[in-house]
Amino acid sequence: MKSDSLLSQTFADFGLEHLLVLFMLLTSVLLVGIAFERAITISWIRLSLRSTRATIEAAAKTSLMDAAKVAGTIKGPMRGVFEAGLDRALGKVKGIPSRAMARERKKVAARIKNRTWILATAGALMPFVGLFGTVVGVMESFFAIGETGQGGFAVVSVGISQALIATAVGIGVALEGVFLFNTVQAFGGSLTRDISGAVDELGELIDFHSQHGG
Repeated sequence: MKSDSLLSQTFADFGLEHLLVLFMLLTSVLLVGIAFERAITISWIRLSLRSTRATIEAAAKTSLMDAAKVAGTIKGPMRGVFEAGLDRALGKVKGIPSRAMARERKKVAARIKNRTWILATAGALMPFVGLFGTVVGVMESFFAIGETGQGGFAVVSVGISQALIATAVGIGVALEGVFLFNTVQAFGGSLTRDISGAVDELGELIDFHSQHGG
């Protein structure tokens, strides 16, 4: 088949280690894209969290009814979190406000962590992919030496140095993955804690109004 011969020619021209290096470079681009998408998502949820302050202030200064009206103006996913608690506190929906908000908060937290596992996985696996590419490259170098009958340190060192490029690229991509994962985790963890604080604050106010008939 023509496609089979083309694939065989590709492996023959580039070698498996070169294809692995290309794969790792493409993975590097993917990791940057994921980190950029995570940064946009975290910033969007952070803005949504900031827009909840007016709702908390309304619950603290006036009533839950006013807070529910203000909650309708919250932009982003935090609107669902606050409305879940206020709707149950006001009797619009049956249920326990604290549990409803906790359930919705977990959904937001899942959005924050979404796809971060790819960064961690790349950080853990890329060194081994690079090492595998190096091993294949060294094997091909010795195989070529055996076929041509030409050896010596100069010939061997060139082949090995070229093969070691795969390991270097693998380590580089792994460092990139670990750095991006830790950065996203740090900002995401901080945002998750702030969300928990805001939800707890509203929950406390809901309990207060419930106890005092507000």
